[in-house]
Amino acid sequence: MKPVKAITHKQVLRKLFKKRWFRRGYEQELEKLRLVDSLIALRERQGLTQEALAQRLGVSQPFIAKLERAETHNFTLDTLIRIVRSLNGELVIHIKPKRSTPS
Repeated sequence: MKPVKAITHKQVLRKLFKKRWFRRGYEQELEKLRLVDSLIALRERQGLTQEALAQRLGVSQPFIAKLERAETHNFTLDTLIRIVRSLNGELVIHIKPKRSTPS
């Protein structure tokens, strides 16, 4: 039997990043995770638990938990604004053109 040479995670990603559909999906998920990470940090800086935030918003704690695990994909911009305001934060959205990437 021939020995099998295992490839690394980095090699797999390098190969997948050549596929436009994968790169787009990866970038979208990364943006979601950055947003969720910012919400968690803001909540923690306020010294709030998920339960306390849920009570402020009139939603359930499991909803906040799902949101913080990036498992909730159907919340609206209005919901995002309500969450940020309830955390005494300011939502700033920057829209800019993408940098050109060589094909």
